[in-house]
Parts: sequence; structure tokens; C-alpha cells
Amino acid sequence: MIKFLNQYSRWIIAGFGLLVFGLTQTNWLTSSELWQKAEGALIDRRYLLRGEQLPDPDIKLVGVENSSYKLDALAPEEIAASPTLPLMQKPQWDRRIYAAVLDKLMKAGAKLVMFDFVFAAETDGDDEFARLLQKYEGRVVIGEEYSEDEGPEHEIIQKLTTPNDRLLLPGTESIVGLVNLWPDTDGVTRRAKYHTSIERESGLSGYPDDLTHISVMAAEKFDGKTIMPPDEPVSYIDFQGRAGTYEPLPVENMFVDSLWNGGGRGFNGGIIFSNKIVIVGPMAEIQHDIHPTPFGEMPGPEIQAQIIAMLLHRSWLAGTSPLASLALILGLLWLGLEICLRITNALLKVALLIAAVVIFFAACQVAFTHFKLVLPMTAPLFCLIVPGAFGVVFQYALEQFERIRTRSLLERYVSKNVAKTILEDQRSFIESLSGRKQAVTVLFSDIRGFTGMTESADAGKLVAQLNEYFLEMVGIVLQEAGTLQKFIGDAIMAAWGDTHSEGLAEDARRAVRAALGMRAALAKLNERWAGQADREKLNIGIGVNHGEIIVGNIGHPQRMEFTVLGDGVNLASRLESATKQFYTDILVGETVEALTRDQFIYRSVGAIAFKGKTRPIEVFTLLSDHSQPAPAWLEKYHDGIKWFRERQFAEAAKRFAAAQREIGGGDFLCETYLERCAACIERPPPADWTGSYALSEK
Repeated sequence: MIKFLNQYSRWIIAGFGLLVFGLTQTNWLTSSELWQKAEGALIDRRYLLRGEQLPDPDIKLVGVENSSYKLDALAPEEIAASPTLPLMQKPQWDRRIYAAVLDKLMKAGAKLVMFDFVFAAETDGDDEFARLLQKYEGRVVIGEEYSEDEGPEHEIIQKLTTPNDRLLLPGTESIVGLVNLWPDTDGVTRRAKYHTSIERESGLSGYPDDLTHISVMAAEKFDGKTIMPPDEPVSYIDFQGRAGTYEPLPVENMFVDSLWNGGGRGFNGGIIFSNKIVIVGPMAEIQHDIHPTPFGEMPGPEIQAQIIAMLLHRSWLAGTSPLASLALILGLLWLGLEICLRITNALLKVALLIAAVVIFFAACQVAFTHFKLVLPMTAPLFCLIVPGAFGVVFQYALEQFERIRTRSLLERYVSKNVAKTILEDQRSFIESLSGRKQAVTVLFSDIRGFTGMTESADAGKLVAQLNEYFLEMVGIVLQEAGTLQKFIGDAIMAAWGDTHSEGLAEDARRAVRAALGMRAALAKLNERWAGQADREKLNIGIGVNHGEIIVGNIGHPQRMEFTVLGDGVNLASRLESATKQFYTDILVGETVEALTRDQFIYRSVGAIAFKGKTRPIEVFTLLSDHSQPAPAWLEKYHDGIKWFRERQFAEAAKRFAAAQREIGGGDFLCETYLERCAACIERPPPADWTGSYALSEK
């Protein structure tokens, strides 16, 4: 089977690429929600990378905001002085308000006023507003809205909501345009429809587009020229920026004389509207006219302002034709297959695929920013990445099958980690044979009282029990990706970081986790052996240390051994031996504790001056990992050590005594420190005292 796959691997990869291309031509994939979201997100990223642009100075935005209904920012005398402001305090606005807004803007010299509202219901003041709409017919536009409702038989009913009949006097038919915003399938507004019809929205063709968007009407009336946006059903909006690009002016401020006539943030007598397009629209939260856009949420009137600015400057964004999109997809598919099939080095393949993706991203951004062109990205990237990644993984898998066969043979003769290093990092392994220094975590474990057991136990039964013991302990070392260095009688020596390293902290974490696993495994073994007369209860000591040691191939030409040696190894052995003197089962050195304290709970033993060492070593005993809470007494115990080292022996003794009470019963470390505190109180130590404990035995 492997031989067949190797022989036809190029054809398999090429066939998979064609399958991927076929998928990109199906509605099943391209119409899916995930696909549409991915394409939308890639378009949005191009807007954000391009950055924001300056607003069009010819467009002003007057907002009907929350404050427009409450008028809480205005003084009572300011409200009373205006005939219009009291009308705004009513629950339903009188159309005389809009009439007053239109009249004031026109008298201020506004060239065009656009109301982003659909005045569907009849209210008071319609007649007055209608007369002004007729008077300024060539300089004003108002809204109508297309919508879809569900009928009694669950059918879709298309509906066009228009201004009420009282507002549309003869000759004002040309002031009405669609206010709809057309979100993409992911709910984000990126595109606009400028011309449509009820029939087109119903899926019918052959009918004229008799509905025009309000933004086109406003732009054409202001510009005095016909504007022809892209000849597409839906085209992308060239947004200038996020919400606030066109700062809304509260409509109520127009009717406060001091603000209308004032400069600064005022209206300067209406001069700011002179010869401008003024959009009056809903900005209040209660009107729910907020829409997601590539620049975040934005009020509907400001989206209309940004569309109008785009139309006036003829700066719309265009998409690619179906033929150009197809060519782009096939081009990137070919590129991905070429990289995968012609390049032999796996890392170089991955690097070239990543480079191709980066270059494509950059090209799409340049096309968007400088040429106003929106290239499709999801389908081309899909055809570049998926076949390319498949090719890399497929060829890598074939190589791994061969490696597995070779490794299974090697592992019969050497440790699994050594076999892995030979296969995956031959250069490093060859270098290590001649010896090199590197940071390694070493674990020693030893059975307590084993010498006495050999004198009295049956040899066959003892060997059988040892094999059961080694099976569990070595299994835990290998499970934690450690290297079984050697058996020294009943002792086990293991290392992490000798043949390969996952980082100093990770190596140390795995070694400590192995120590915890050995503790738990031995407890289960002893429980199982308790009912067997030919099995004895075993106790072990474990020492874990991290340091720079020598890794190399050592021995006689007839018997070589890949091993580790040096002071870091010796200290691990000394820690294991010291577990007997401190009546604990696991001791770790200071470097291991520092690398793993975020994952495990340690109890400080103290600064230990090992025989033959030039300086004391901080030693810790392992309590548990952080899946278990730290015992309540631990903080008192560590406070005691702190006070002890600061020569506050009476305070330290109180902490140790309190910790011992909470532990319940005798505790060797607490008792030891209490004795040392008493001795230091009786005979204060010299000035150069460090608080360390001299360990006489090796």
C-alpha cells in the first residue's frame, strides 16, 4: 500500500487539487455561512488596513438623537423661546418640526436636504410639511422602504412603504427614494443597491428598475449630473471611516438662537449649511437604525452620508468579473500544486506557501487601496492553501510511515528518545556522541531498604516483584517523554532534555509530573501487593534536579553507552538520598522549583549545604499539583522559615508550632525547625550565619 501511494503521490495530490477547485464552484460551499463570514472578514480587513479618510466637507449630518426627545441639555427658557422645541417634547412628533427644519436649512442656503425617514403615517403638520416639500422639490429628497413580510401561508410578501398621500403633492414624485441598506449574509453592511424593482427583488427578470436609492437621488440633485454607479446588482461602498466621521449635529440645537447664531460648535447663523448636502436622520437608540459595517456599528444616516460622498467623487469599489475570478482561482491552484510537487524540502514548501499567501494578501490590499478593486480572496486562498497543505501532509505522512518502520527496529536496541533523535535530528545526535554541555532535568528513584530485602527474600519472587515495579515506573517516565538512562541495581535514572528538549520549563514540568506519577503508581502497587504473601511493601525516594551537564557516548568500544554525567546528575542522586534523612519521598532542587512553581505545590525544606558543595542549595519537597488546593498550614510554615532566616527565632517557632498543630501529629520538618529555633535562641548564631542546614551524609 505504501509503495503504491509513493508511486502515484503526484497524481493523488493533483487530483485532490482539482476536487478542491470543484468545491469552490458549488453553491453548497460558497453559500455556506462560514464561507460568507470568511469572505466578509477578509474584505473588512482591507478597509481597516487602508485606514480612514477625510469626510466630504460638502456633507453635513443633522441627527434626531436621544437628546432631541428629552431636550434635557437645554434650559427651560431656551425651550420656551422657540415655537418648535415644545413640539419635540410630545410622544409623537408633529410634522411641523420637519417643516421647520427644512425651512430653516433652506433659508440658511442648503443646496439639498435629505430626510432619511419614511413618513408613512399621517400626523399633524403633514399639510405644512407637504407645501414646503413641493416648494423645494428640486432640492429635497425623502424616503420610501422596501420590505418583506411572511404571509398567512408562510409565503414571502414584498411590500413598498411610501410617504403618506398627504405629503406627496403634485409634482413631488421625484423627491422619493429608497432608504434601504442591504446587509450581506453575515449581517454586515458592505454594499449598496442603487437601482432595483419589486420584480427584481422577487427574483423576476425583464422588468425595468423603477426604484432608485435615495443616495443616488441626493447626489444627482446636488451635482446636477447623472451618476452611473457600477453596473452590478450590488456594489461595494467605499466607506470613509468609522461612526463619527460625519459628526451629527443635534437637531434641537438649530432652534436655540444662541447656538444657531454662535460660532465654535454652533451653526454660525446657518453658514455651515450653505451650499451643502444636509442629511437629517434618526440617531437615537430607540429608532434602531444602527448597522454593522467594516468599521464597526454605524447609524444609518451616516452610512447614507458616506455613500453619497462616494457617489459624488465617483470613488466606488468594483468587484471582479466571473471570468477574472475564475482565472484568479485557477492561478493560485496551479501555484499551490507547483510548490507542492516540484519542491522536495518540506520546510521550503511550507515557507513558499506562506510567502504565496502573504504576497496574495498584499496584492489584494494594493488592488483595494490604490485601484478600488475588490478581489475575491476566500476561493483563491482555499485553492492555494488546502491542496498545498494536503500535499505537504500527504508526503510527510509517507515519510513518517517509513520512519516508524525504522524506529520500531531501533527501539529494540536503544531508548525511545535516543531512537527518535537518531531519526529526526541526526546532526545533533552525532554531535552529542562526542560530548556536549546542555541543560537537562534528571530524576533518580531508589527503593528504600532494598539491600536488606535481598538478604532475606526469595530471589525469584524478588525479581518478579522488581519487574512489576520497573514496568510501572519506567512506563511513567516514557509517558512523560523522558529518556530512561539506566538501571543502577534497584535505582532508576531518567532524564529530560538530553536527546531533545521541549523547553527548560516543560522538561522540568514533565520530570516533576513523572515523580508524582511514580508516587501514585507505587501506592496502587502496594495496595495490590498487600494481599499477596510473596510480595513486600516498597518505599521509594525520588530526587529531581535541573542543571547543565555533559551528554555523550561513554564507555569501551565493546560496550558504549549514551548517558549524562556531571554535578547536576550527582545532585539529583544526593537529593534522592536525602529523602531518607528528611522523612519524605520526593525532593527537588531550587532550579526545578523555580521552573515549575506555577504548576505544582512545594514545601520548602530549607537551604541545604550538601557535603562537598561550595554553597547551600534550596531544597523543596513536592506536595501535589495545582489540581489540589494548597494545605492551610503551608503559609504558616513558610512564614516560619522567613522569620527563621531573618533571625526572628521566637516568631519563627510560633509559626512552626502552629503549622504542626494544623498538620496534626508529629511532623519531622516542623520538629526540626523548632529544635533549631530553640538552639538559636539559646546560643545566637554568628554574623555570617545563613540559616542553611549542613547535610553530612552523601
